[in-house]
Amino acid sequence: MGLYRAGALSACVAALIGCAAVGVPATADPAAKLDDAANLMDQQDRPVPAERLIREAIEIYRANDDQLGLARAYSTYGFFFRSRAVEGKWSSALRKHGFQDTSATYDTRYAKSIEYFNRARTIYSEREQFDALTNIDLNLGFTYVLMADLPAACSAFGASALAFQENARRNPGTKQVLPEGFSSFESFYSYLKARYGCT
Repeated sequence: MGLYRAGALSACVAALIGCAAVGVPATADPAAKLDDAANLMDQQDRPVPAERLIREAIEIYRANDDQLGLARAYSTYGFFFRSRAVEGKWSSALRKHGFQDTSATYDTRYAKSIEYFNRARTIYSEREQFDALTNIDLNLGFTYVLMADLPAACSAFGASALAFQENARRNPGTKQVLPEGFSSFESFYSYLKARYGCT
């Protein structure tokens, strides 16, 4: 009986791994796919359909040679690999069955997050999108923190501060979106340096 239950459970998990994004409206719009993927990751704890939507968006952006759209999709994939959805109740199934990006494993998910953030970073850097670079570098830093690589985290936080300054120089008066409790990016960056021992 125990073996039957284990086999039945495994079959159910395998079916869920391969299933479509039930309850998510179908769309050909890659931006909408990324919005749906973010919702599936952040609100619904459904990493498998989220990854499928991200990959579909990447293919559409590539086919359309939409580099900024592709950068957004790569960034979303970076968030995906370090998301709570990946580390939550689906972690055992993802360890067993892997990801749709077959070069990733559960144990290398943070390195894969870094890889996708860096793909986005390359595009944003080439196009001098300093507002996006501020966010990408910041999130590279947070991913390095999860990997316990504090020197790399500090370097990424510093790059984020430089990108922020350049964006502010080029776009004076731009509204800052900051974490709660901080009145300026400079105060947030000072907090990060103190927290993670950056010089």
